[in-house]
Amino acid sequence: MASTDQHSVRSDHSDSDHISAAAEDGGWRPGLDPRDEALLTQARKDHFAIVEEIPTDSASLGWYSVSCLIFNRMVGSGVFNSSAVIFPDTQSIGISLLLWLYGSSVAISGAVLYTELGLVVPRYRLGDGKEKISVVRSGGELPYINYFMKIPRFLATCLFGMSFIVFGNTSVNSIAFAVAVLQASNAEQTAGKIAGISVALNTFTCLLHSISRKWGIRINNFFGTTKLAMLFLMVLFGFIRLGKDRSIAATNLDPATSFSTANSPKGIYRFAEAVIFAIFPFSGFHQANYVTAEIRNPRKNFALVNGFGVLLVCSLVVTINVLYAAVIPRETLFKPDQDLALEFFRCTIGRAGLDEMQIQVICGSLRAFSAFGNVIVFTFTAARVKQEIAKEGVLPYSLFFASSYSFSFRHGFRRLPPSRSGYQLYSSRAPAAALALHWIVTFIMIMTTVYGTIRLSTAAAHLPAYFLGIAAFAYGLDILWFSVIGVGMLCLRLWPGSRWHEKSPVPHSIGVAAAVIFSVTNLFPLVAIWIPDPEQAFLSKTNQMVPWFSSQAYGIAVLASGALYWLCFRFYIYLKRAKNGEVLNIIRTPIFWRSPSAGDAREDGRENTGDLLQLYEIVEVGWKRHKEGEKGDLKMRQLREAEVVGAEGRMAGISGEALSRMSGARLNS
Repeated sequence: MASTDQHSVRSDHSDSDHISAAAEDGGWRPGLDPRDEALLTQARKDHFAIVEEIPTDSASLGWYSVSCLIFNRMVGSGVFNSSAVIFPDTQSIGISLLLWLYGSSVAISGAVLYTELGLVVPRYRLGDGKEKISVVRSGGELPYINYFMKIPRFLATCLFGMSFIVFGNTSVNSIAFAVAVLQASNAEQTAGKIAGISVALNTFTCLLHSISRKWGIRINNFFGTTKLAMLFLMVLFGFIRLGKDRSIAATNLDPATSFSTANSPKGIYRFAEAVIFAIFPFSGFHQANYVTAEIRNPRKNFALVNGFGVLLVCSLVVTINVLYAAVIPRETLFKPDQDLALEFFRCTIGRAGLDEMQIQVICGSLRAFSAFGNVIVFTFTAARVKQEIAKEGVLPYSLFFASSYSFSFRHGFRRLPPSRSGYQLYSSRAPAAALALHWIVTFIMIMTTVYGTIRLSTAAAHLPAYFLGIAAFAYGLDILWFSVIGVGMLCLRLWPGSRWHEKSPVPHSIGVAAAVIFSVTNLFPLVAIWIPDPEQAFLSKTNQMVPWFSSQAYGIAVLASGALYWLCFRFYIYLKRAKNGEVLNIIRTPIFWRSPSAGDAREDGRENTGDLLQLYEIVEVGWKRHKEGEKGDLKMRQLREAEVVGAEGRMAGISGEALSRMSGARLNS
């Protein structure tokens, strides 16, 4: 909780240096401006508004929790299974290892760009001054894409929102967990068992994060720490084996033969497919951006923890795949239907005297643990992104899905009672409605993929569902939107007259290099995967059941459905105005505090704005009668309109009525 020498920042008065004193009767929280408290009280009584509280101090995510978010998300099922596609697709050990470096370059350059965007976007003008301030916000790509694509209104939100709601689920790792559990228990892998275990895991994680945010974070920290130790253990196994026998390594890693392409495919499709599966294991590098607003002291911790975590995981994953090539025979690496992770354990701990059953149990247990942790962390972060999508007002019952709820066994789920509105900054609340949406979509995806592709009760029965899910997720949510972010950052950096380098904490040359690498590495598979290969009629490892174009067509179809949704949404807005004279009002009002140094003079003579942090956000979504003399068929008042428009550095317009409602941002009318 903020101390009494901290104060909330307002924009509709010039005395922005006012420091509130504690009221004797406790009617408002010490340090919070009474006018802001009045807005909060009014909003809590409004049926068309909600008040969201941002976790602060002990409730926020510290550096250790943020590190575990990254470890837990990046170390998933892809670490164990992507190699089984990459090595057979390329038929070259050297090229396969280069592709793992390729995936690492995507993660590292992406971490630079996402850290940069997370600390700069969105931007607000405070008080009557001309200087704009960057404020951290959760939501991953959503605020960044809205920053790039302000016009047409709602289009960016609908496109990304549809992609994230469909693909931002945990079906892939839930299926991987189910298969690993069955493998570890030596049970038959049938569609019913896989679906049942997957749904049970999805239900458990959604209930966990709905009931207790604190325990969700603690369990995430446990999984993140243990999974990192698991990677170190696999590296240790590999080096112990190399210490005893280097004959396979000498053959496979010989520079004279390891880059041979004699048996490599002549077409480009299989290389593009291998690239997609190389990017997938690293795609969690931006996980902290999903919950940036919940990080404690983000300007100090975010960049450091994000960079360290991504570099560490990338180094370990690449090392493990080099060890795959060093201990597994060449002919086994290139077999299309081989389980390389299992083969790695056979070649390492299997040589220590363990029998096949014990190896199966160990490998299956590690896979299950890894997938379980991935489901835990992504359920936690994905629900926050879906909550941010709902706050944009584009979903049916937006306020319902945008709300956070506290849970007790006596009352169940409910919002914070109005009687407690002034006494507590933050209570443990969770986006239960967004988690319910996450559960529904994941359930549908599990059932359709499992029963849509699994026909045989064999050990490989899960492969069509699993690898279709990986490819569709990687293309529709990662590669597509990574390309948008990369190109958008290039435009911000290189557009004539752009002043982005003045806003960004990243040096200009590093920012440009990261944007170029990130753009090129994602644009290649985005386009190349559409080039057919006559010798590859089906997606790899799908038992010749999934056509080669399915995953990318799936991703584009979801994107097209987002565009169609946007058209219908705009048409609905038009009909409401034409028939009922109503316009859609979406108002997002943040309330901030800043450090005691705010208001002091800086060395350049300008006012020091301090470290601005958000305490609350008032979200209002509703329809109001159109007044005579108002222009336009839509009056959308969102704080993202206060953000700088690309390289021009101008401010989007907003009505004077909305200006009187805004806290912490001065907007030009």
